[in-house]
Amino acid sequence: MPIITKISVAKRNKGRFHIYLDKGEGEEYAFTVSEDVLVKRQLIKGRKLTEKEIEAIREEDVLDKAFQKALNFLSYRMRSKKEVLQYLKDQEVQQEEASQLLDRLKDLNLLDDQMFAAAFVRTKKNTQKKGPLIIEQELYEKGISQRMIDKAMEEYPVEEQLNNAMNAASKKLSSYKSEAHRQKKQKLGQFLMQRGFTSSVVQQAVEESMKDNDDNLELEAIRKQGTKAVKKFSKLEGWEREQRIKQHLYQRGFSMEIIEEWLREQEEEE
Repeated sequence: MPIITKISVAKRNKGRFHIYLDKGEGEEYAFTVSEDVLVKRQLIKGRKLTEKEIEAIREEDVLDKAFQKALNFLSYRMRSKKEVLQYLKDQEVQQEEASQLLDRLKDLNLLDDQMFAAAFVRTKKNTQKKGPLIIEQELYEKGISQRMIDKAMEEYPVEEQLNNAMNAASKKLSSYKSEAHRQKKQKLGQFLMQRGFTSSVVQQAVEESMKDNDDNLELEAIRKQGTKAVKKFSKLEGWEREQRIKQHLYQRGFSMEIIEEWLREQEEEE
């Protein structure tokens, strides 16, 4: 029966140990194990091992190495069960072994989809200021159940959603300063929808953000757009020129009232 003749520390990894056996033909290297397996299996010099025990130790060490990789994967940030499972699959860990590792991680409170989902929501709402619809979709893609998603979204009340939406709208509004009031509202709404906010929150955020968008700003915007329109239709004359300019400005969201006001201003300047 094989007997352990020497145990030496691996040079490149001090947490692993080389096991040497004598099977009746002299000492030879047999396998390498982690410290956990070494202690758990009580591998000491002079101990006899059956071939079945040797095979079991090797299999256990393979599983232990995969477990150490999973721990390292989890050390950077919290992960969902689906993420860890995919990682183990990429590491070519068999399905049955991966399931054992997931159970082990759960028992150690290192893998909890509900805790992960709640932390994920807090991070996304506080750092990236994303809307709830995008956050929910991202959680779903990470394998979180709808029940857990609903629970986790309690971390993101409507008041915070509205606050984030209004802050995003206020910053974005400056890039629409040359647009008509109607165009600003439409583009601002589309922007917030793309950020994942619900239609009710978007509507409130747009209305609040546009409160300061007074007639002076609208007149300033039409002056810029009107100047471009005059150049564009400079080859036309009279009634046709005026109608084309009106149509151009109306299509860009200006009301006929503000268009007529701008045209009167142009006539006075002439």
